[in-house]
Amino acid sequence: MRYQLLVVVLAISFLQCQNKNRKAQIATLTLKGSESMHKTFDALKEDFELTQDSIIIQIEGGGSRTGLMAINNEEVDIGMSSYNFNLEQELGLEHDITEQVVAYDGIVLINNELNRIKNLTDDQISKIFRGEISDWSELGGLPGKILPISRDENSGTQKFFSSYFKINQLSASSLVAENNDEIVHEIMTNQNGIGYVGFGYFKTGVNDISIPPTKSDIDTFYHPTVKNLSLGLYPLKRGLRIYYRDNGDETLNSFLFYLGSERAQKIIEDHGLVSKNQEVYYNASADY
Repeated sequence: MRYQLLVVVLAISFLQCQNKNRKAQIATLTLKGSESMHKTFDALKEDFELTQDSIIIQIEGGGSRTGLMAINNEEVDIGMSSYNFNLEQELGLEHDITEQVVAYDGIVLINNELNRIKNLTDDQISKIFRGEISDWSELGGLPGKILPISRDENSGTQKFFSSYFKINQLSASSLVAENNDEIVHEIMTNQNGIGYVGFGYFKTGVNDISIPPTKSDIDTFYHPTVKNLSLGLYPLKRGLRIYYRDNGDETLNSFLFYLGSERAQKIIEDHGLVSKNQEVYYNASADY
């Protein structure tokens, strides 16, 4: 009896040691930044953790600038950004940050599905968000006070959108949302709302507004589709990028290798983004 008890105790002790050793061998990668990339990277995290059992990933949002500052301050392993920051201007000439585009995204201008305005010129969009056009009737729509919905200044989407349409000051009546999902919800429930979200967050229940391919064009309008983005016909296209320190860390390199795999590219496409594979395909097959 004593012998059997001793065997059980030793077995339990062995298993506990094995569990401790296994936990000690698990590494953690921390990511932080762009809300537009958050949903896709959540899916990539889940899939990556299925492919191996030695690395887990933790992801936080906060916006593109937050991600850039976090990697610069060595608070995370990877920063995520939907905006192409000038790293020398933001971090200084001596920075040691590497950037890599992992996918492409479009910014989609959306309004309520009951709104009959389907196309807008660049000038009209600028005036709406600056408050110079304040009622849908001014654009040929039904009367109603326009509610522009934007993002906060930490957002890479907001920075890209404001820079493209030269919006230096938002309308006093505008609403600032924390993330893409909040914008979609507000517009689904408010017939007078208009806002913009990342390509992967566009949903049924709202309209995507067609816009001209160039600032000078006021007669031709394109929808935000993967093909139009890849061919440059829809202008609100941006690279989604990650920032990291290229210091030979094996844990980091394992995830970077995974991001370039066909498996990861398929997940990127499934979440409404343009993968590097799609970018190459549409440009190669374009009939000029």
